[in-house]
Amino acid sequence: MLAAIGGVLLPWIACARASSAPAITGAARAIYVAGHLVCHQRPERSFASCGYQWPVCGRCAGLYLGAAAGAILFACWRAERVAATSAVWRRRLLAAALPTGLLWIGEFALRVDPGTLTRFAAAVPAGVAGAAWLMAVARGDLM
Repeated sequence: MLAAIGGVLLPWIACARASSAPAITGAARAIYVAGHLVCHQRPERSFASCGYQWPVCGRCAGLYLGAAAGAILFACWRAERVAATSAVWRRRLLAAALPTGLLWIGEFALRVDPGTLTRFAAAVPAGVAGAAWLMAVARGDLM
């Protein structure tokens, strides 16, 4: 859930680096260090706000923003909850990861650079599905 909240804040974290308040810039720097633990942070594959690179690349941003959207969507979803088996969830997660997987294979096999926005868009479904699965686990809807 922390990653989902952080995903929504990505553009503002970048802008916080431009702040004159030491506490804000220090906190932003700490987030960039944490981002480096999970992401390559390559500038040519990252978005920028306020003239500063985001703490994660476009693909990671898609995962985190997708997770934020998925967490909000499924937390507010009032429809009848239907329990699903682990096999069903595996298929859902695999289908959601398929765009990113195919794009990643294409990048290496064909030496194509699809761009940051395409990487971002392909990763959003995986973030949404991951958040949905976590919400199902938290609600006890997993059989």
